[in-house]
Amino acid sequence: METFLCVFEEGSMTRAAAKLNVVQPAVSTQIKKLEAALKLELFERSPRGISPTPAGRVLYRLFAPVLENFHAAEHQAHALSNAQIQEITIGMNPYAGNAIMSDVLQAFRIRFPEIEVNVEEESSNTLLRHVADGALDLAIVHFGRHSVGIPATVVAVVLIEEELVFIERDTGDNVVPEILRLLDVAPRALVVPKSRFGFRHDLEHAVAQFETSLNVKLEINAPGPLLDLVAHGDLAAVVPELTARRAIQRLPIRMRRIVQPSIMRRILYVHRKDRPLSPVLSEFVTIVKAEISRGISSPA
Repeated sequence: METFLCVFEEGSMTRAAAKLNVVQPAVSTQIKKLEAALKLELFERSPRGISPTPAGRVLYRLFAPVLENFHAAEHQAHALSNAQIQEITIGMNPYAGNAIMSDVLQAFRIRFPEIEVNVEEESSNTLLRHVADGALDLAIVHFGRHSVGIPATVVAVVLIEEELVFIERDTGDNVVPEILRLLDVAPRALVVPKSRFGFRHDLEHAVAQFETSLNVKLEINAPGPLLDLVAHGDLAAVVPELTARRAIQRLPIRMRRIVQPSIMRRILYVHRKDRPLSPVLSEFVTIVKAEISRGISSPA
């Protein structure tokens, strides 16, 4: 059932196999077995790929709530047991992770040394999907004006609102103004994340209002190398404020606020509606809040 739902949602045996962490032939075999057991053809195969048959669409509507209810019942059964939680699975946007991950995990391990923490770093859109499908207990994500919608099965709570800021190598020139107009950011030689990271969408949309575009010289998703390129080269960048303030503490970087307009984003924590936060996860959120507040208030 889970394999069928995944193939239906992904629209591809290959993508479903990657998501389920199995080989593609195993997915094909499961679908064939299900079709044989039900005596129904669930997908139409063509050189262009697969698409659900009318029977497949009906079956999806029948199976989806069954599997969701099963996962909810399974989670509640674990919660009712007397066994202590030994493991949690957390997702974190790479830019939030780069700024606070090590401090959060260190503080959490001091408080709960017996609990294993598994961390997944991915784009916010991916983390939202993984929370919705139950693969993650909790995720810390960024959300901007042009981010995709939050799934109906997910609760999202705002931790803080932060600005996107301009960063460049600190040359020791103290006469540089602390504020930079967005229109003046566009022509600067920039290193930016690839477009799957949401804050680039927000930045490009804001710049497009002036009928211009960004002067992108290099694209790189990983925040660590991006910050190093800014600190030791001639490229600038636009990043979330928390990322910039933490980087300034260890790299020769200076930060300038962007105005006219400023670009705001929110940091959220998200979890499934049918999985209320356990005391352990609530404590994890408390630690994240404290580290974000400390990071935002640190001197630039």
